[in-house]
Amino acid sequence: MPVARVLLVAGYGGHAGLAFSIGYYLARRGVELDVLVPRGYEWVERKMSTLGRIVKATLPRRPAEPLYRGLHRWLRAFSESLSICREGYSTVFASGSNFSIPPAILCRVRGSRILAVEDVARFTERSRAVSVLYKLGATVFLHWEEQVKLYKRGVVAGPVYEPAVYEPRDEGYILVTTGTFGHRELFNAVSELNPGRVVLQTGDVDPEPYRRRHPEWIVFQYTDDIHKWIAGASAVITHYPGTTALTARLSYGKPVVMVYSPRHKLAAPREDAWILSGKLNAVYLERPDAERLEEALKEASRMPVPAYPNGGEYIAEYIARLVD
Repeated sequence: MPVARVLLVAGYGGHAGLAFSIGYYLARRGVELDVLVPRGYEWVERKMSTLGRIVKATLPRRPAEPLYRGLHRWLRAFSESLSICREGYSTVFASGSNFSIPPAILCRVRGSRILAVEDVARFTERSRAVSVLYKLGATVFLHWEEQVKLYKRGVVAGPVYEPAVYEPRDEGYILVTTGTFGHRELFNAVSELNPGRVVLQTGDVDPEPYRRRHPEWIVFQYTDDIHKWIAGASAVITHYPGTTALTARLSYGKPVVMVYSPRHKLAAPREDAWILSGKLNAVYLERPDAERLEEALKEASRMPVPAYPNGGEYIAEYIARLVD
């Protein structure tokens, strides 16, 4: 029989944020966690290390990579997942993305209960990974009532977002953060606008041109503590699709401008951005330029902050009852 221990499949990017929220509330309830992270994503490993024992596996498909290039990694991921699932987890929680598929399938074969969560930004189409798990019998948690039409057996938990770990404050800078991929066009628009103090997280975009152009800015590629920078920001400019907008808006009450990122186009339908921005009382821009950004920041500062109970707490309570 499986032991009463949960495997939390964290993934990377926004998927890691969803996993962190649920893991945070599970750890507070005393649930024993193993956290599966993709090998090579050290900042994800550091972030998740506060929740439980870290387990590493191969990421089958890298961001924006054609499927055929990762076939050897899919084989390796399934092989590693076979060993991981021998631990006999009673419950596996998949935060989405291709990283979730091998451990979820193989642990299900060994008798584990599989749970998953859909992306917060999907209103008109399912994500591929979560759809696969749903068809295999996984319980899928949803953020919004509108998502029930995508998953008739889905469980509406409310929006899942990372809980605040710092007190919100205003240190007078604008945070520009766009996850793993970065957003060169947005960075160039912010550089042209030059709105004063800026903290810029570039992801895989080379940070050096922005450091040279704006030596007064704080510029870095990755961090395992984006909360520190969100908490002190006057406003946050971030990408759609992504989960940082929820953390900034719902956990810290920051004005948020969401900018469409072509490099994230597979993560959620482009038209769903308008629905999400409406729920967050955030400003959404299809294309960034200096003039639009300036107006968007002014508009965002006037918008009231919405209040939603954290769906991560609901899901953690659901899981805790299962393993009790």
